[in-house]
Order: sequence, then structure tokens, then C-alpha cells
Amino acid sequence: MVPVVTGLIAVMGLPSSGKTTVLESVLRQKIELKPDANVGFDYYLNRKRDEKCLSIYDLCALGSSQHNMYAWSFATNRFGAIYSILSHLVRRNPCIADIEFETTCQSPKYVTDMDKHVRWLLTRTQELIKSIQNDPGKVTLIHDGVSLINVIDVGVNKALYPFLSMMLLHCHRHIRLAFFSLDRDVPNLEEKPNLPHDLYGKRRDDVLVMRHRSRLTYLLHFATVGYTQQQRNQEDVQNATVMVATRNESATDSKIVAEAKEKISQQAQSRGVDQFLKNWLEVNVNNDQSIKELGEKIEDLIKYKYKQRTLLLPLRWIVLRSLVVSFNSRGTKFMIVRRSFIIHSAKELNMKETEVDEFLKTFTDFGSILYMPQYDSIKDIVIVNIWEFTQYLNKLYYPQEGEPYASNLLKYGIISESSVKKIFCKHPDSAEDFMTVLTTIAMASKIESGRSILIDDHQQRNEVHYYLPLARTHEEYNPPDKENDYAFIEIESVNFPANVQACISYAIMDNNKDAALIATEHSNVSRFLFQSESGPPITIEMIYKGSKTRLRILNSSSDTSLATVVEACKKVITASCRCLQRKINTIRDLKYSFAVPCCKSPDDKCHYLYYKHNPEFCDACPAENNFRLYWSSAAKQCKLLEKDSEARMDRDNLLKSQDISSLITDDYDFIALKRALNIVDDSGLLPEGAVRLHPLGGKIIAVPMVEMPKSCCLVKCNDWLGKNKGLKVFKFPLNDKECCKRWAAAVRREHCSKEELHDK
Repeated sequence: MVPVVTGLIAVMGLPSSGKTTVLESVLRQKIELKPDANVGFDYYLNRKRDEKCLSIYDLCALGSSQHNMYAWSFATNRFGAIYSILSHLVRRNPCIADIEFETTCQSPKYVTDMDKHVRWLLTRTQELIKSIQNDPGKVTLIHDGVSLINVIDVGVNKALYPFLSMMLLHCHRHIRLAFFSLDRDVPNLEEKPNLPHDLYGKRRDDVLVMRHRSRLTYLLHFATVGYTQQQRNQEDVQNATVMVATRNESATDSKIVAEAKEKISQQAQSRGVDQFLKNWLEVNVNNDQSIKELGEKIEDLIKYKYKQRTLLLPLRWIVLRSLVVSFNSRGTKFMIVRRSFIIHSAKELNMKETEVDEFLKTFTDFGSILYMPQYDSIKDIVIVNIWEFTQYLNKLYYPQEGEPYASNLLKYGIISESSVKKIFCKHPDSAEDFMTVLTTIAMASKIESGRSILIDDHQQRNEVHYYLPLARTHEEYNPPDKENDYAFIEIESVNFPANVQACISYAIMDNNKDAALIATEHSNVSRFLFQSESGPPITIEMIYKGSKTRLRILNSSSDTSLATVVEACKKVITASCRCLQRKINTIRDLKYSFAVPCCKSPDDKCHYLYYKHNPEFCDACPAENNFRLYWSSAAKQCKLLEKDSEARMDRDNLLKSQDISSLITDDYDFIALKRALNIVDDSGLLPEGAVRLHPLGGKIIAVPMVEMPKSCCLVKCNDWLGKNKGLKVFKFPLNDKECCKRWAAAVRREHCSKEELHDK
């Protein structure tokens, strides 16, 4: 057995926040190359580097948490495996000079790939022994164990983000560094990220990526993506995120830093993810000493996060992993390997199938490979070269314009299976498995025949095609603000889906043989045609707009029967529900709802739609023979829209005055209430029509306004002596009953802590 510490460090954050500069500076300070090294430092940095996609640095550190210093190196050319073998040998025989190797001879026809690889590893290990046998300090470090750390640097890439969320979901032993700039981002946290045209314009990422939410929302997404609801209370998860604030000057006003931290923490608390934001670091990207201190703190996190979680790995696991990533065909290393093939190879190491599964899970935990067995369609697929996989993601979603398949892919997001195989000319056996992974994790929609795709009213060839909405480069379509003739899907989660078009499209096309995809150029629009036996076909358009995706019926007429339109609407609703329910287990606190906007105030008000429920339309929204009737009738038939579903948002879950007053009715100090709930004084004047309160003996009562947004409330304020200080209007982001309960508990904790302090 070999004592091994494993970990994945995921470096991500807002664009142009200095994360790559800081990371590479830390590596240069931590890793010292031999004076006689054949290649320079830049060679190791550039091996798996792609600033426009994903960069990966494979690191190996000798030593354990018992030491104050690690000996870091790049784990190239199987050095992680070689050091692990040497650690195993040294632990069995502390006198390194006494270690001897005896190589047996076998007939060439009986020499397998495993035999060859083991012999190669032992030869390299023997060479290493000779080079360090006179270095007792290094021998001591090797005796104590090996750390295998994978570092990934996430660039701006529209295809990488949804893949990364799935990867982090399965890599349980990771630390993520979420970067943001004090100079560039903090003054503009409520605004959308700004991607400079000179850096991102060529691939049109400056107009297509990160265009739907604020910097603050994206920052919280990076800080928490990949954590499930079940993990929220686990200590190792709570301490796995490090918020890194970068600056370009030697000093930054401490007030600005404190205000930024408070604002981010307040938003995190309102979304129920503040437990993940426990560690905060600040670094000057232009100061070597500041970067050195950051590197030391990150090293400490690695040491102490896994201090009690050092793994004792069987040596044969180390050998098997080394072999798996060495498999090649026609001189090219494998990117994807079948689990069955790994099981067959492992038999030479006397490993059974159950042990192979444990091996796969262990090496997935720190991003060495990626194995996702909970999905039936890919449970026999293992990604053994993650960096190569992301390179092909990049080729697929950012094709070169000269390629024959690029025109339809960049314009319509459509590519045939035969064209996909041309992209994978170096990995011809991996093309189908690659696309199966993408369709399974909802990044692409598989369409069985091109006959179900219409480009300029023409059907495509009768072969499998794929629809990749994110590959399109045309500007987004912005519907008129006053438009209200649509239904919409509203999705709420701090870890929002990158884009639901591919997922919903796949559910529509896979379950409805009468459906066809109509190619569209706008990057946020998908359009479907549903054939009808009793009348003209129905066309429904889906417009992705961040948290709200609009659904529009384009061609209903007097010649179209109500039943025909309702059936088409039902198919879209059902497909959308299936898509979102697939994502519930992979996205934190995912809630969704279907609704139609209210004519009186389309931006602020809506009418929710449920299974077997008649919508309560107001006088301004008559349910005549129009789109409201179609969508509400379809929703009533869709069992997946049951009102009591755990993932459903509905108006009954919004705050009501009795919800707050029933929870906050003790004698709380107003200052404690204000601090615990992050309430901001909005106005000292009461709006017209405000609720009048009866005196309640010095208690604090919060009551929402009748004509105000749900984020506003009326608070009766008392001082420490119980003296009535009057009524004030405050704003605070209470979103639902659960949030109210959490904050009510926070007030009680705050009040108790004050009493305990007074007693002491």
C-alpha cells in the first residue's frame, strides 16, 4: 500500500481577474527544475495549456502533512507512478541502497502490454533510486508518501462551462479558487461581465458568453457549482472554496475589500450557500511576495484539508492508472477507454470487477480520470484524458471556418455524424462515445435522421445529426419588451443551467416522432414543427433568456383545432419537465415553474400553470381562444407539473405577512435583526396604502407591503429599552418561506449570542 494524498485544484472565476497570471507565478515559485534539465519551465506550463479552453497541470509532491515543506514537481512521463512505486519500496526497505531488482525473462509471444509497462516503470524507478540514494532528505520525504495534485485553469469557453459543472460534481476531493478583481469587478458587481473585444471578439465570446446574469451571480456560480444539496453540511465541502480577490496596486482601501466581502456574503446568504464561502484571500498580481504568501496558504489548505484523509492505495492501482493513460492506437494515446477494456487489463493484476470500480471512483475523485456510472448510457465509458477531451470540445464548438461542416455548425448549430467522425480522425473509435457523453450530460441533442431537420425548408441527409445550440455565433434575439403572447419556463438556482436549449430539444426530438427541428440562426432560439393529422402543422419557438425561457406558438389560426395546438404545447411542456428533472440531482436547489405573463404587468406579474388546476386569470387576462387557453389546457394534462412537486416554484411559496409575523415575534433587538438579515434602510416614509400595525408590546414585526415588491417589508422598530422608534420601510432579499425560516433562526442566534456575551 502507498500513502497518497490526492486532490484537484480548480482555478476559475470572472474574466480578466488575473487567475492564470497568479497560478503560473505560484507554480514557478513552488517548483524548482534541476540545473541540468533538458527543457525549460515553459515547456511544462505549455504541455496541456489552452488559455481559451482548459489548462491542466499534473503535479506530484513528495512528503506528507507531517512536514512543513513539500517537494513539488511536474508529474510528467509517469513520474507520479514512479514516485509511488519508490515510496512503496522505501517503506518496506528503509535502506535504499539495499533495494535490488530482478527482471525475469519471458518468451516474446507471452509479453503483454501490462508486462511491458511494468518493466518500463521498474526501469525508471531503478534509475531514480541511483539518482537520490545519496540524498537522505528526499528519501525521507518519499518514505512519508506522495501527493498527486491535478490543477485545472478554466478559461472563457461556452462549451467548457457545462462540462465543468458535471466534472466537479464527480470530483469530490477538490479545492476551487474563485477569482474576482477588486479593481475591475467589485465596482460593477451588479453589472454583466465585460469581455474585452480584443481578447474574445474573434470567437464572438464577447457577445455570446456570460450575457444573462451579473458578475456577482456568476461569481457565486463558480464558487458553488458541482456541490449537491446533500453535500451542503459536510465539513470538507464547506471548506473547499477559496474566494480570491486580486488587485493590481500594492495596497487597496481596506474598506473596499470589506464592503466587497460583505456584499458577496450577503448575496450568498440569501441563496443559502454562504456556508461554502469560508475562506477569503487577497493577492497583488504584480507583487512576488504577495503571490508567494498566496501559494503558501493554498499549500496549507491542501495539507490540512486532507490531513485525516490520506489514502492507502494498492500499488497495483497506481500501475493500472499509469497503464490506462499510456494506451495508444496508431501512435495516439487514448482519450476514452471502455470500462470493460480496463477490467480485462486489470485481470493481469488480479483485480476483480468490484475493485476496478473502486479504482475508477478513487481516480475520478481528484480529476485524474472521469467516470460517471450513474448514467446508464455512459456507465461503460471512462474519459482517461480529460485535457484531450476538452480540446475536442473546443474543436466541436469553435470550428475553423474553412472546414466543410463549419457553415451549418456556426450558423445553425447542426452537424452530421459523418462530419463528427472527420473531426475525430485521430480518435476514430472515440467519436460515438464522445457524442454519447455530450447528449447524456445535456450539451447536445441527438437527432436520429436528418429528415427531421429543416434548413431553409429542406430536409437533411438520412443519417444521425447533432444539434449544438451553443455552437452558433449569430447575435441573440431580443423580443419586444411589451410582448406578452407567450408562456415561459422560469428556472431558479444559484447554479443555473448554462443553457437549456440542447436538453429540451433532445427531450422533444427523442420522444416525438412527428417533431422536426427548424434551423434558426439566433444563438438563443430553437424552433420545432409538430405535424398534425387533422390540420396544418404547429410551430413552437423557444427563446432562451437566462432564468426565463419563452415559449411562443407561431402559426395557430382558425383552421387549427384547439386539441391540435394543446397537444403540441403539451409535448413541449413535458419535454421541458423531463429535461429539468434530469438536472435536479446535478444542480443545487433547482426550482422551476411554468407560467404566462399577466397583461396588466408582464414584467412583474404572471399566472402559474399546474397539472389538473385551472389558472386564476385576472380580469385583464381573459382565457379565451388564445395562447393562454392553449398553454393552460396543456399544463392541466401534464402530470409532471404537479403542484406539490419538490422542484416546483409557485406563488404559494412566496412570503406572506403571517409567515413573517409568525416567525419573528419575540423581543429581538432591532440592531441584531438588521445585522442578521442584512436589511437596508430604504425609506423613512411609509408608502400610500401601507398596512397599519397595532402595538405589540415592544416586539419587532415585519409585514410585506400591499403594493410593494416582495423584497420590501414594514418593520416596527424598538431600541434596547423597548422604546418605540416608529415604522420604517426596508428592503431585503427574502425569497421564500425556507429563506424566511433560515433568517428567523439567524436572528434568534444573534440575540442568544448577545445574551451569552452579557452573562459572561
